[in-house]
Amino acid sequence: MDMHSSPPWRWIPASLPAFPRAALRGTTSLLGIRDAARPALHSHAARGNEGNIRYRACSSVMNESQYDNLIGKIYDAAVMPELWPVFLEQLSEVFGSRGTVIYLMDFASRSPTCRSDEVSFIQSARTDPETIVSYERYYSKVNVWLENSKDLPEGELITTDRLFPVRELVRTEWYNDWLKPQGYFHAMIGHLLKQDTLAVRLSIFRSKQQPFSADETAGFARLVPHLRRSCMIHKNFSEVKRVLATDTSLLNRLPVGLVLFDKGGQAVFVNQTAENLARCSDGFCLNAAGRCLAGNANETRALRQLIGNAAERGQGNAMSLHRNHSNRPLSAIVVSLQNQPVPFIGSGPSVALFIYDPDRPLDLDDSLLTQCYGLSPAEARLATALLRGQMPSDYAQTRAISNNTVKTQLKQVLAKTGTHRQSELIQLLTTGFGMLAAPTKAAVIKD
Repeated sequence: MDMHSSPPWRWIPASLPAFPRAALRGTTSLLGIRDAARPALHSHAARGNEGNIRYRACSSVMNESQYDNLIGKIYDAAVMPELWPVFLEQLSEVFGSRGTVIYLMDFASRSPTCRSDEVSFIQSARTDPETIVSYERYYSKVNVWLENSKDLPEGELITTDRLFPVRELVRTEWYNDWLKPQGYFHAMIGHLLKQDTLAVRLSIFRSKQQPFSADETAGFARLVPHLRRSCMIHKNFSEVKRVLATDTSLLNRLPVGLVLFDKGGQAVFVNQTAENLARCSDGFCLNAAGRCLAGNANETRALRQLIGNAAERGQGNAMSLHRNHSNRPLSAIVVSLQNQPVPFIGSGPSVALFIYDPDRPLDLDDSLLTQCYGLSPAEARLATALLRGQMPSDYAQTRAISNNTVKTQLKQVLAKTGTHRQSELIQLLTTGFGMLAAPTKAAVIKD
């Protein structure tokens, strides 16, 4: 094989003579030693076949059914993170592993991350949780395999007998206090992803009686590119989730209710304000199927018709939703999002319904006014109260202060905000801050 046409993954035969750590730094240096080591590679392959007979606990080469099954599990785990432990257990079974770990390693600080709620592929199989904790806290610092493998390129594998002499390993703290108690001696290590000093690292551990053969290393190398892609898929999904979480947080800051509907008129997203309105069931709510209901049959029919027209014809419209417990109706505004379904992929929300409750006070953080206009805390509290619809005299009573004090504070607020009367102040605050509310948790009705 021409070394310049090598596949993106490579395996390092265990029979090759040990080489200095610098040889790991470049792909070319690794490939360049292949021809010189070819006789050793052939002899090792023969010894590997003998080893396969001797160590029946681990299959040296997967059959196609096992290979296909593992590939399926790898990609299932990429989109269903809860399946990573299932994949690692099956991988351990196929390769006769006494312990298998995927973890994040920071070589600059020698700090591993072996447990994570956010990065789902950081998992382990056939390992004791306390042992994993001890590795994170201390034994990663005395791991004699780390130093000589930190320059291992992304996508490559190496067996640990190539990293540190076996005769010296048995005299180390790393072996006697961490490996030996678990029955570990040999390991196959690979870097699935790498960026600067960080690496997503895979380690498969075996006992002293189970060295890795060249055939087994080559067999596992077939899985490495799929594992790398699966980790990248997870990374991309995580980035999308973070963007969606940010969008959700912003939508939940809206002081107006927002409901997004699909083309069939089912709610696919409800922000916190709309959820609170729906929970009251006074003028607006959603049934179990995620379809809207108004206070009476006529308004329910009219609102659904507006949503249908927006989805089918791109027409926006508005209507009032009358309530039993308030003389002021809700304002419902229907907007078409012009999303068209794509075959086999589906579509995003087609319609947005904005619901305004005139009785709902705006929940504005006083500190925003202090930071923006230089208002004192007392002045900011007054401005917020006026924005919520409270009269100056009522505010004075609520705060147990005199009307003159309130008038003095109001003059300062008008001067600092560049307004001349109370109505201008309310308009300014509504325009500048009226679309901000306290962040709350979203309610997702339908995936």
